[in-house]
Amino acid sequence: MEGLTLLRTALKGNGIFSLASAILTLVLGHSVKAVNEMANGQPMAFSIQLAVFAIVVLITAHRKKVSTILVWIIIVLDILYVSLGFYNLFALVSEISTSGKLLILATNVMVALFAIFQTIGMIRYRKSLKTITR
Repeated sequence: MEGLTLLRTALKGNGIFSLASAILTLVLGHSVKAVNEMANGQPMAFSIQLAVFAIVVLITAHRKKVSTILVWIIIVLDILYVSLGFYNLFALVSEISTSGKLLILATNVMVALFAIFQTIGMIRYRKSLKTITR
């Protein structure tokens, strides 16, 4: 199935990145200012949200049958994360340190790439499903 490999790879990368970010935020959220700023001053809540998201994404990536609705929800959540990250960068520009801005920018770029590759994978996967049924 064309696109399925790309889709699963993007989902796995997204899940692993989110889980690693959750762990790092939990461990460093109170001691590293940039991490605390990325978590909007709530590293525990942010870590829990990321961990739950990561688990859902990883389960979705490993399921035998791909839930297209769930993948689209994941993509929308990625886009919302990036949008809110950029909002924080511009709305709170004077309150966030340079290292915090760089960390937010780096995570936003990664999440945006995951959303792009997941979208491309979904489009290719759905096209391959249509050609199989014809």
